[in-house]
Amino acid sequence: MSIYKPCDIRGPIDELGPERYRSWGHTLGRQVEPKAKFLVGGDVRGSTRRFLDALADGLCQAGVDVVDLGLLPTPMIYYAKCRLRAAGCAIVTASHNPADINGLKWMLGDQPATREQVRLLEREAEAPRPAPSGRPRSEPRGLDVSFDYVAWQQMTWVKTRDIERRIVLDPGHGCWAARARRYLQAIFPRCLFSVIHDTPDAEFGGRIPDCSRPELLDELSDAVYHERAHVGVAFDGDGDRVGFVDDEGTPLTAEEATWVLLQSLGPELAGQPFVYDLKFSDRIPEAAAGLRAEPLVERSGHTFIRGRMLQSKAVFGAEISGHYFFRTLEGGDDGLFAACQMIAHLARCKVTLAELRRMCPPVHMTPDVRVPVEPDQGDRVIEQVRSAWSQYPQTTVDGVRVGFPDGWALVRSSVTESALTFRFEAHESSRLPEMVHSFCDALGDFGDQLWDAYRATTVGARCQAGPGDDG
Repeated sequence: MSIYKPCDIRGPIDELGPERYRSWGHTLGRQVEPKAKFLVGGDVRGSTRRFLDALADGLCQAGVDVVDLGLLPTPMIYYAKCRLRAAGCAIVTASHNPADINGLKWMLGDQPATREQVRLLEREAEAPRPAPSGRPRSEPRGLDVSFDYVAWQQMTWVKTRDIERRIVLDPGHGCWAARARRYLQAIFPRCLFSVIHDTPDAEFGGRIPDCSRPELLDELSDAVYHERAHVGVAFDGDGDRVGFVDDEGTPLTAEEATWVLLQSLGPELAGQPFVYDLKFSDRIPEAAAGLRAEPLVERSGHTFIRGRMLQSKAVFGAEISGHYFFRTLEGGDDGLFAACQMIAHLARCKVTLAELRRMCPPVHMTPDVRVPVEPDQGDRVIEQVRSAWSQYPQTTVDGVRVGFPDGWALVRSSVTESALTFRFEAHESSRLPEMVHSFCDALGDFGDQLWDAYRATTVGARCQAGPGDDG
């Protein structure tokens, strides 16, 4: 698979290298005005610092004012970009991926990265000689934005600063390690916080820093249960995703967490857009409509959800992998901010998070079912699905989603591997395997591969939404 994804760059460290980062920095710098402020930062991976230095050097060659924020959570870089009114920012990170993967995220102006920008970076990086910028070289300078960021969060949540709750945090040895507890203690001084995996580690403690995978939250679940905490909060590698564990030690699914956050916003949603990932259960847009919001479906992926947030000026947005977007953040996402939203809501509620979880409408859904395909096979299978189920309503926001009277099926191309991703939802749990089986029957030989993948994926798994495969 190419390191150049639809809206970011990501791949094995040995396929990246400082020279490519230098080229990407130079190309991004040429997209903004001379001497414009451009922020850079990165996560705690062992490869990040040298890649970040090369990225900053390329930006300096393009003659922009480079501000190096250092190694810190992605949301803090987005905050600094807004606060400093910078022309752009670039972040060396591979988000929730293992330590031997790295990548690049960026923003130019107020918009997330686009396919066209990715193609431009690819062309320039692979060109025999980089195009000169014709601008005098600049030099990078450092800046610590942590105090300003915490002060802003304190002001945002000042009305709930006196709440008292017991909370367990799991930064996963990522960017929020050695930060989240101090920051949240400053925001909620009367809460009692404890932490696991709280040391920044280039190898993430030998773990995968993905808070959307329930099996990676076992230690957090145990800590919440044994400490009788009200909630557990987990972050991913670069700190923009967040996952939650209730007071009984049960991880919330993406649907359950999103449902609770929708309730937390309540009257704010009335008459306002809400952007949601098309991979979510139908129970999520139904819940939003019940709060008189206007649900807007968008293709899965951080960039696409954020772009739709900006375009629609939505109050709230959710991606199935644990990104939560807020109008307050100018359409952006911030794992710590979403944690504060949850903590504040629990303080206002008369019931526990476990009770709220049980109030969430039941969901009968498969996790992502991935079937490897040859590079030219995926489009043929998607077209086969369209044809086989042409008598049913179809949505083509991303791949094809077929609506049935008692559920739906989705097939789309994965952006991280040469595979097709399938997902199914039924109104009744007993109907789910029947739906998958009939779907497989319509796909001939490929249907056998899909059935085998479905059986392998769902053995021992809860039939509810799992993590997405995007940023």
